[in-house]
Amino acid sequence: MSEGFRGRAEVAVAGRQVVVDVELADWFDPISGRHRWRGRLRDLASAFAPDAPPSTGTELTLTLLDPDHAATATARVTDIDLWGSHMIDGISPPPYPVGPDELDLPDDDTFGDTHPEHR
Repeated sequence: MSEGFRGRAEVAVAGRQVVVDVELADWFDPISGRHRWRGRLRDLASAFAPDAPPSTGTELTLTLLDPDHAATATARVTDIDLWGSHMIDGISPPPYPVGPDELDLPDDDTFGDTHPEHR
């Protein structure tokens, strides 16, 4: 797991762009063999006022506003928490660097020694 990202980001939905605070985290999922990330977008509803904010299932583009992490990623709104923040799941790779060791899968031999047929 990398340090993730906490800061400002530009969010684009259906041709409209707003700037909000974001918190992003990531992890390697050994079951799927994929690196996953998700996050929280704060005050997205008020940034979209008077228009309706994105609802669950809406796909959006996220561009980090940080000179060290100025990358863009795609995510989908999965939920709105009790505080009105929009929760997102990443669709593309995370918009910040992830160490190469975190993306590498273990060697095949790693699991072979624990399987009953390989003892």
